[in-house]
Amino acid sequence: MTERVDKNSSYLNAMSTTGTRTRVKDVSPTSGMCPICIRECPVLCEISLSSFRGREVLYPSPEYFGESTAASLKDYYLDWSHFQILSTVRGAKGIEENPDVAFFENVDIETTIGGIPHKLPIWCGAYGSTLVAKKNWDGLAIGCALSGVSIVIGENVCGMDLNSRFENGKVVHSDDMSYRVKKFREFWDGKYGDVIVQTNVEDARLGVDVYVISKLEVNIIERKWGQGAKAIGGEVRISDLDRAIQLKKRGYIVIPDPEDPVVQEAFKRGSIRSFERHSRVGMPRLKDFVEDVEWLREQGAKKVTIKTGCYRPADVAWTLKVASEAKVDVITFDGAGGGTGMSPVPMMNEMGIPTVHLEALVLKAAQILKK
Repeated sequence: MTERVDKNSSYLNAMSTTGTRTRVKDVSPTSGMCPICIRECPVLCEISLSSFRGREVLYPSPEYFGESTAASLKDYYLDWSHFQILSTVRGAKGIEENPDVAFFENVDIETTIGGIPHKLPIWCGAYGSTLVAKKNWDGLAIGCALSGVSIVIGENVCGMDLNSRFENGKVVHSDDMSYRVKKFREFWDGKYGDVIVQTNVEDARLGVDVYVISKLEVNIIERKWGQGAKAIGGEVRISDLDRAIQLKKRGYIVIPDPEDPVVQEAFKRGSIRSFERHSRVGMPRLKDFVEDVEWLREQGAKKVTIKTGCYRPADVAWTLKVASEAKVDVITFDGAGGGTGMSPVPMMNEMGIPTVHLEALVLKAAQILKK
């Protein structure tokens, strides 16, 4: 049974993201367990699977990594489906009040985001180093360019590129990054939207910002402080030992340690099937960030943006204050729930502030800041 009487029983004990089920659907609202838990149960629920193969319930089904995106199963009881667009029979907004003119095809929905003109009010991203992002980049980039909207190249692209070249620890060339930027610009009209490059701790250490500004003439740099699907750094799954070792040498956290002889032997035996590459979590400070934004502009960045997650209300307010002090051009607040190329299932379900609630906090904090 995949149904349950109460979708938000205190613990989601059966999830399609991990391939777990409960024997009956009328589970206990307290634990998520079947009200009669039997010894010889024919199915695996979250509790039974995690009791002896716990890592298998930590991430969405690993066999789909690189071919899928994932999201939360939690019902927050308030989302965009609960909102209705209220129309009016009197007059018109954004177009001439004339029955011969006020036709839906004539409506102008162009806008500006951070001073950048957009044909549609869409800011698309960020698509980083996960396989699913790389495999679908052409369609995403071409679609955004033709539609006149912006798209963000996400974190770790240069660091994950097998063909990246480094000098003195800094990237000087990346096939993947170069391809992504050029693919967008191949179909870009040069006016509406733009391609943005997102950078995290490792990207900044590797000099990705300087590389894309100086060599690829990227106009906009985004500093990443977090994302909605998880409160930790970006992560991907690696199924090649040499690749895992290479990424560790490039400065990434790789678990288990691919240079450990015991781990290497276990991998060769098949006991360990893959490695996880993790990025570090940034620790922004007001003075440091203001100076960082000034430095990026000195390097040639025409716009600087922030991507952050769904942190507690005090952090939302602080982010807006810091962004105001640093005079950044755009802030992206990412609400809880996913989607993601790879994030822990418990984090997607149980951590962060849902999008609608987060937007209410952002609006309130902005109103206070404006005063």
